[in-house]
Amino acid sequence: MSLATKPSSLHITLALTATAMLAALVGTAAVGARTSQGAPAPAAAAALEFAPTDILTVEAQRLQRALPLTGTLTPRTEARVKAKVAGEILAMSVREGEAVRRGQVLARIDQTEVEARVAARTAELEAARAQLVLAEKNRSTQKALLERNFISRNAFDATDSSFEVAAAKLRAAEAELAMARKSQGDALLVAPFDGVISARHARQGERVSVDAPVVSVVDLARLELEAAVPAAHIARVEIGQPVAFRVDGFGEREFSGRIERISPATVAGTRSINVYAVIDNRDGALRGGLFAQGRLIWDQVDDAIVVPASAVREEAGSTVVYAIEAGTLRRKPVKVMPADAEGRVQIVAGLAGGASIVRSNLGALPDGARARITRPAAVVN
Repeated sequence: MSLATKPSSLHITLALTATAMLAALVGTAAVGARTSQGAPAPAAAAALEFAPTDILTVEAQRLQRALPLTGTLTPRTEARVKAKVAGEILAMSVREGEAVRRGQVLARIDQTEVEARVAARTAELEAARAQLVLAEKNRSTQKALLERNFISRNAFDATDSSFEVAAAKLRAAEAELAMARKSQGDALLVAPFDGVISARHARQGERVSVDAPVVSVVDLARLELEAAVPAAHIARVEIGQPVAFRVDGFGEREFSGRIERISPATVAGTRSINVYAVIDNRDGALRGGLFAQGRLIWDQVDDAIVVPASAVREEAGSTVVYAIEAGTLRRKPVKVMPADAEGRVQIVAGLAGGASIVRSNLGALPDGARARITRPAAVVN
């Protein structure tokens, strides 16, 4: 066989390739012909199914931006009623928890020593008056003798000086008697304002000294919440801002107050500044010493689009949510504000009220895929 008639391996390979391509084209044409004649096409991709709990319908609502606050409630007005005179407590008419009115007698201290002091000061006053009368008579007599030149001027001056001393002693005796009589009133301990007895520091029959505390009175009509705010956030705090909080033991009941004072300096050893909120407690529901947890509301937005932070996902440098529109899953780029203390974010662009979105972060989902919400099957009895 000559070289001209012997096929090479290259010629064989090209021939096989051409044959394969021709077979593929014929097969494709045949499939197209069967399809055009009504044969079934390949099945479409299955729709994504979501439970009703996976979907959230977005609604415009009021959004409050706030700083978390924690602290202890204390009475804004409180006082320790102290003994102003020494003696035995003869009677105490109040107990812890009792309401009292301004001027009400709380306790009575034995007045025996006070009455003895008053009697002594009264006697001293009478003696001073008698001495003044005598000194005045001597002065009058000496003045008459001086006018007739029967005595020297120096002698009259001595008598006149004795009269002035007697007058001064009388004034001193009057002042001491007034103080002694005041002590009679101090033996009765009265409430300085309307409030509640918070503690008794002494009991009936005990002897107390001057300035010893006897009872404590607090006014629960207005309480104060002291809380620490990080220095980085103190610029947001202003006098008059509202505060909302809850107290252990009151369930979901929410109380309110307003910032009244802001400390001028940070607390030693911390990076926080104390703020003080006043709470109206006229119904007496709250008590001093209760622990409160709440928030300081520094901004409020009406008709805000708010969603759980779990519904927002970061993808390729964009913030997105997944919405279901007309049975189709759509990837919606949105612009959001930072999450608040309750784990919610405000969407300021990219989403409107009424939209149905995927509530939780389920990872990357196919944009444009068919989606439907499954309904629970009816229970057949």
